[in-house]
Amino acid sequence: MDTGRLSLHFEGDIVLDHMVSARTLGKSLVHTQNAIDRAFLDLKYGNLWKHARMRGDDYLAADFIALYPEEGGFVQKLLSDSGKAIADRISAALMPAMERVLAQGEDVASSMSQQVENRKNQIAHGIVEPQHFLAVLDNPGEQVVRTYADRAINREIDQVLSIIRSQHSGESFLEIETSGTKTLKYEFNKFRSERFHSVVSRREVGTPVIYVARVRQLDRDRLNGKVVNLENDKTVIVHFLHDDDFVKVHPYLGNNQEMIFIGAPVIEYGAFDPNAGDIYFIDMLA
Repeated sequence: MDTGRLSLHFEGDIVLDHMVSARTLGKSLVHTQNAIDRAFLDLKYGNLWKHARMRGDDYLAADFIALYPEEGGFVQKLLSDSGKAIADRISAALMPAMERVLAQGEDVASSMSQQVENRKNQIAHGIVEPQHFLAVLDNPGEQVVRTYADRAINREIDQVLSIIRSQHSGESFLEIETSGTKTLKYEFNKFRSERFHSVVSRREVGTPVIYVARVRQLDRDRLNGKVVNLENDKTVIVHFLHDDDFVKVHPYLGNNQEMIFIGAPVIEYGAFDPNAGDIYFIDMLA
């Protein structure tokens, strides 16, 4: 039997008489289930993409049973007879992030706008040569060190940890236990929860890519839009740093004309979805 188990163990001010509020329990279980779903889809398809969704026949395979809560603070265990691989996949995403949480020093990154300006300058001076989209699928670059699934799973865990970060939680603690092939425990207080958030929400501007697309929608107030990547037929969000960039693209709206442009993918926590991840506009390709 491939029994897998996940456990959430709350301690501290958030627990009263071995109980937690419905808000705390509800939020923690919703986002834990979301992490389970992300892990399940990654295992099922061999990868995870940005807009992947569970189908009707997926739910049974990804269901964990909530056992009766236990004392010792407040302990909520989740059990699945076929969940060992899912528990292992969640742990595989959590472990590298936790290693960064426990590491000394702080990550320092420039703002997204400064990174986009740097990419523009690199292209203008021939320092960086943009790659064609199909080439990036095979070789995403050195900045991409994790799969999109790792990022998606950890973003859900980060939502669980937001409960510990809240000023209303006082001095509280959460231990997350994954039990698949082996049992591993991840312990968080407010500081570790804040550091975890900083680690998994870090955003970078990737190496420039040449895209062939059609403009589907533009929003001048928000300086963004949606384009259809003609090389995979996926719709992606494009962000513009300046109004001047927006104006370059506007003539392509509504005329079904093919547009070739240079964009830089947004890398979040060392991962991005090459098929449907967000892009920063760099320039039109002459």
